[in-house]
Amino acid sequence: MAAHYDRLARVFDFFRAGDQRRWGALQKEFFKGLSGQVLHVGVGTGLEILNFPPGLRVTAVDLSRAMLKRARPRARAYSGSFHLTLMNAERLAFPDRCFDHAVAVCVFCSVAHPVAGLREVHRVLKPGGRLLLFEHVLSRHPVHAFHLRFMSLFTSRLEGTHLDRHTKDNVLKAGFTLESDQNVYLDIVKAMVARKAG
Repeated sequence: MAAHYDRLARVFDFFRAGDQRRWGALQKEFFKGLSGQVLHVGVGTGLEILNFPPGLRVTAVDLSRAMLKRARPRARAYSGSFHLTLMNAERLAFPDRCFDHAVAVCVFCSVAHPVAGLREVHRVLKPGGRLLLFEHVLSRHPVHAFHLRFMSLFTSRLEGTHLDRHTKDNVLKAGFTLESDQNVYLDIVKAMVARKAG
């Protein structure tokens, strides 16, 4: 999996440029409430760093060395503390209860075992900590769902993205309580806030 994303790193920004144009302003608004120690899961090439409020202490992880290499200039330019580290979301090498917030953007549609990854995020969040997710999900509309399942046959092979994931259900399975669930584009792209009890 890491080798796949190492190869993808060269063209990742090109494929994601449209997402940044569409969702950049929405993400800035969504991320405004971040504070304290923040975990950024699946930082990729760091495109979302531009949408973070200034002054945060962020630890960002990714399983691809090539992605992290491309993220470094954006991390250095961030007005705050932004530390990049090589790590798999399914096996976070952090102690329990050490982050105030966690953020993931179009990550848990790609993680091989999403519930396992979400449980790891739950583990490293402090009691009362929040997870902010900006994710592709499977639509409840039958026509949209059919198209997403069909597209996933190709996107899962090309870039590891599954457009047919039940991310809301996976968040609940991982032990979170869902605080908000906002449709960003139809019910295909969602902004969700989940909370760890405490």
